[in-house]
Formats: sequence, structure tokens, C-alpha cells
Amino acid sequence: MFVGPFDGRKKRSRCQACSSSHLKCSGQAPCTNCERRHIACIFGSTTQRKSSNIILVERGEQKTPATFKSHVGTTKRQSPSSSGSSLVSSPSRLTDNALSFLYYFDVFAKRNNFTGKQHLFSDEVKQLSGLHSHPYLMDAMLSIGAIQAVKLNASDVPPRNECLTIALENYSKSIIGLRDAINSPRKGDDSRQNTVLWTTLLLGLFELINAETGTGWQQHMTYGTAKALEASGPISCRAGPSRKFFVQARIFEVSRTILENESTFLTQPRWMDLSRQMWTGEHGDEWHPLDSLLDIMVMVSKLRVRTAEFIEMQKENAGEELTPRGKSLCSNACTLKEALESWYTSYTQPENKPATYIMIEENDSMLLSRIFFAAISIYLSGIFDYEITHWHNIGLIPPTLDEETIQMHTNAILGLSNRALDTTNLSPLLFLFPLRIAGARSRTRWQRDWIARLVTRIGSGFAVAAAISTELNHVWEIFSLEETHDTPEDFEVTYDKIN
Repeated sequence: MFVGPFDGRKKRSRCQACSSSHLKCSGQAPCTNCERRHIACIFGSTTQRKSSNIILVERGEQKTPATFKSHVGTTKRQSPSSSGSSLVSSPSRLTDNALSFLYYFDVFAKRNNFTGKQHLFSDEVKQLSGLHSHPYLMDAMLSIGAIQAVKLNASDVPPRNECLTIALENYSKSIIGLRDAINSPRKGDDSRQNTVLWTTLLLGLFELINAETGTGWQQHMTYGTAKALEASGPISCRAGPSRKFFVQARIFEVSRTILENESTFLTQPRWMDLSRQMWTGEHGDEWHPLDSLLDIMVMVSKLRVRTAEFIEMQKENAGEELTPRGKSLCSNACTLKEALESWYTSYTQPENKPATYIMIEENDSMLLSRIFFAAISIYLSGIFDYEITHWHNIGLIPPTLDEETIQMHTNAILGLSNRALDTTNLSPLLFLFPLRIAGARSRTRWQRDWIARLVTRIGSGFAVAAAISTELNHVWEIFSLEETHDTPEDFEVTYDKIN
């Protein structure tokens, strides 16, 4: 059989997602890659995008904005005890535009998995918005949906400028409603508490999508989500909706505290106990190695705060004997380094994996874990090697990594992040903190160019990536490039060893 341009096969171009990710596309709608990643599958060139039909894959069904609205309308009689598939309790009160924006909120949720696990944050948000009358949560959802519609150049919503205005209006309405709810709390209203928690997180996400500075997100996360979660207490997070929120939000708090070099309430003994107890009993099947790694990461962030205070004390009290305290910090660092090495040996080395572990090995959560492991390993070393003279002055040699190991971790972050962006629906936000750490340790042109491309790619969906880009450009001005003959091809050899 002859195979060529005249063999009678139907010619079909790649979908936009496969084209931008340089992946082979199966050609059907939706294609295999988009169906696996649960993202919108759009065929046609960029110039044809407005006339393209966006398809959302959900539970094996193909849905367009029109069919999604019909689906929402048919669920308004659903009982409160049913699953969260209904977005609102009374869809008839929503306009067609609002229903479209809820559809695009759903698209956003499916393209931004924050844990690598199958359970998506939208499942909880939908149920809350459908069962309880808290309009500020719905306003937050609509603001994200409107801004997502703009980024997808959706043709079934108002023009771009009008969508942006609607997004900002709903964002403002949500803040006002949230402020009123906080100022008039009702004791014992668990649904209200969870709605407040989710609303603060969604408002923070809106800031990450829309604003380049990241200041708004820091305010929502630091003074909103983190404070509200801390106030709710670890006991309320052991089960039910608060537990599900904690599982989704914890990774944001861990990333925030590391990026900002700040402490977090998660290091308090009662919250650490919660983390250890959550993955036993009836919920034990939800556990993943990422959960253990996050516990180590929060302790590393606590060590960073303590060492910064020690260095400052050393500068102010040059003649004071501080060696015992310094030894204690170095000892804590050694313990955390050993914990990381033990985690890596237990969960990434083939010879140590039990037979039942093979199902976990290839999933998105494990891929994210490996990226975070490389990043936190560099971060732990950086706590000391950036201020190494202060430790040598008091006769201490802290546990740091050699340059070859740091470069191995840096390259792992680049390769694995690139793979995750290409093949998973993990939220691109998750890779900003590892790329920021990798960027500070990059010493070759090809490394920096690759990091810049990845950050720019993330920036197409989240404007806050511009802040990371600005920080890295400043760092790269300080640290000059090394004279090296390493190339991306040389990296492939190291990368193969890591995998």
C-alpha cells in the first residue's frame, strides 16, 4: 500500500494545544491529549479561533457552552444531597452571559489541578455555590470565568473590553460581600465558613490571573485565606468540606511562605499533627508522597526564618557567643536534609517501591512531587550557602549541596516542568516557585533562555509570572554567565539519569 499525499486519508491539522506543546495530535475532537488533560480542544489556526467550537470534556461527554447551559438548566430541581454537578440552585436567575462565564470557570478549573490528584477544587466550589445562598462566592466564580473567556478569545460572550469590565465588577462585588460576611459572622454556620475560605482563594487566583505584581494575591492569601484557615482551626479540617479545602489550599500556603521567606501557621504543632493524622483511617486512600513532602517543606521554610533571625542577631551582637544556637540550626538542617533524602529514596527509587506503588508512580502528583523535591533541596542549601561566611566565622560547616548537585536539581526542574506543562493539567502556577529557585541557580545561557520561555508560557494564563520574570532578570544581572561548553544536549544525559 502506498502512503502519501494522495493515499485518500483525511488531512487534519493538530489542535492548538498539541501544536503549542509540540505534541502529536490524534486528530479527533477532542483529541487524545486534550481528553487526558481535561482541557479545551480547539482545532484551526489562531486566526480562526473565534469561529472555532470549544469542546469541554467532562465524564466522557462532549460539551459546548450551549449544551453546558442546557445541562445547568436541567439540574435546578436536584436535591441538596446530590453531588456538586449543579453549579447553582436556581439557574433561571442567571443571565446567558453569567452561564457562559460559569462554563469558562469550569474550563479554568479543569485546566488548573493544584494537587495532581483526581479531585478538583471546582467540585467543592460548585456544590457550595449550588446549595447555599452566598452571592460573593458566585461573584468570585464569575470574575474568573469572565477573565478566562477573554484569554480563550471566546466567541459566545460579550466583546473583550466588556468581559474585562464584567470581571472587575464581579471581583469588586465579591470583595464587598465577603467583607460584610466577615463583619457579621454567624457562629456554627459551617457552610458560611467554607464559603468564606473558598472565596478568599478564588479572589487570590483572580489577582494572579489579572495582575502582574502579585501584591493582591499576597494580601488575599496572607490576610484572607491563611488567616481564615488558621482561625477555623485544625480540628475543623479533619473531615468534611473544611478538610477538602485544606487539601487544596495547603500547597498555596507552602509556596507562598517559601517564595516570601516567611513563617506559616502550618508549622505549629497542632497543624503538623493534623497533617500526620489526615492520611490515616477512612481517608488514608487519599494520601500521596506529595503530602509527606509538603510537611518537610513547611519545616524548611520555618528553618529559613530562624536562620535569618540568627544572622541578623550575629550582625548586631558580634562579640556574643552564638555558636550553640548556630549548632542547633545546623543540626536541624541536617535532619531535614536526611528527611528529604529518605523521602527520595523511598518514593523515587525503583528498587524501593512496593508492587502496589506502580500505579502512583506515573501520575501527575508524583511528577509535581519530583519538581518540588528538586526545588526544596536547592532552597535548603541556599539557606546557608548564600550566607556561608557568617557560619564559617563561628567555626560551623552547615549542610550545603555542591555545585554539581545543584545544577542537577536545576536541570531536573527545567525538564520536569516542561514535561508537566506539555502533558498534564497541573496548574502552571505550581511551577513558578520551582522555576524561581532554578533561575537563581542557572549559570548557562541555555538554562536561562529555557526558564524565560517557561515563565513566559505561564504568563499567558497568569499575569503574575511577570513578577517572577522581573526578579530573575535582576538576579541574572548580578550573577554573570559561566564559561561552559554545556548544551541542552548534555542536559539530556543528566535528565535521563534523573528519570
